[in-house]
Amino acid sequence: MTQAWICETCAVEHAEASGTCAICADDRQWVPAGGQRWTTLDDLAASGRETHVRELEDDLFGITVEPKVGIGQQAHLVRTPVGTVLWDPTGYVDDEAAAQVRALGDVIAITSSHPHMFGVQVEWSRRLGDVPILVTEPNLDWVARPDPAIRGWRDTHELAPGLTLIQLGGHFEGSCVIHWEAGAGGRAAK
Repeated sequence: MTQAWICETCAVEHAEASGTCAICADDRQWVPAGGQRWTTLDDLAASGRETHVRELEDDLFGITVEPKVGIGQQAHLVRTPVGTVLWDPTGYVDDEAAAQVRALGDVIAITSSHPHMFGVQVEWSRRLGDVPILVTEPNLDWVARPDPAIRGWRDTHELAPGLTLIQLGGHFEGSCVIHWEAGAGGRAAK
C-alpha cells in the first residue's frame, strides 16, 4: 500500500510530500510561519492518537481524534436502513476506528462539505472496503490524492432514501450539505 502524506495543518492527505499543501496555501486557510510540515498515519499512531465514536442522537454518530489532527473536525456518521454515510472524515484513521464504524453498518459512501474537510478520505475508504468517495465536480481539482474510489457529482445526489447531498456553493464553489429527513427526531437536519 502506498503511504499517504498528511498536511499537519489541515490534515488532508496527499499523494506526495512535496511543495506546499494547496488547501493551506489558499487564502481561506494558512501555512504556519515555520513552513509546510508533513506527517503520516504511522507517525500519528506512534504519537498516541485515538479515535472516539460517540452517539449524538439516534442514528447519528460523531467521530473525533484525540489529540486533534489538523483542524480537528468532528466527522459524522449517519445511519440509514440501507447503510451508513461518513461525512467530513477525520485526518486520522486506524484499524480500530474502521472497525467501530463498520460495526454501525455497511458504509455506502464517504463525502465532505468542502476540501478543508477531505481528511484522509482515501485511507478511510480503503479500510472500509474501498467505499465510494463522493466529491462535487467543482472540488475535484482540490483532491491531492487521486484514487479510483473518488467519484464526482453535481447539483444533488441521493445517497439513500431520505439522505441527499445538495451542492449549494459557499466557502468553496462546490460546497455542499447533506439533508437527512429522519434527523433531529424526524424534523430533518442539514
